[in-house]
Amino acid sequence: MLLHPGKTGQGQSLVEYSLLLALVALVALGALALLGRGVSRAFEQAAGAPSVQDLTADFLGRINAFYQLNDRWPRSWGDARFTDLGLDPADWSQPVAGVVWNPNGPRIGLANRPGDNLQIYVTDRDNKVRKLYDGWNIWCEAADGKCYYHTVAPENEVDLSTLVVREE
Repeated sequence: MLLHPGKTGQGQSLVEYSLLLALVALVALGALALLGRGVSRAFEQAAGAPSVQDLTADFLGRINAFYQLNDRWPRSWGDARFTDLGLDPADWSQPVAGVVWNPNGPRIGLANRPGDNLQIYVTDRDNKVRKLYDGWNIWCEAADGKCYYHTVAPENEVDLSTLVVREE
């Protein structure tokens, strides 16, 4: 495109680029206006999502409250393991924060779903990183809040604040 017949315009490509950039910006603003509420809600939910430590503390608090009220531990089977704690089992049927939650009487089990692409790692008290294998749990006891890798034993105590969920 020529600005003047017989002359080429050096500034012409800059003008075309600016117009194209303005058009892209308008399209982006329009898309954000249409999708903005949903995107905003998704970011709010992600930012406000509780951590594994928060969820564990909540479960242990509910387990202890149930014990104080009923003089027995919550049930450890079926939907009752959630409903005894005032939770909807459907909310916990899929991993939450990358973790499968398994209330089990006086403790809560944290696991990964067998066959998925998420792996859980946690550091023990000797600073050794441990991988949680399919079918294994991290057990957190309601009585003292301590957590253990695979089996409840002093040498298996882990620091839950080091828990990492990785996609592999």
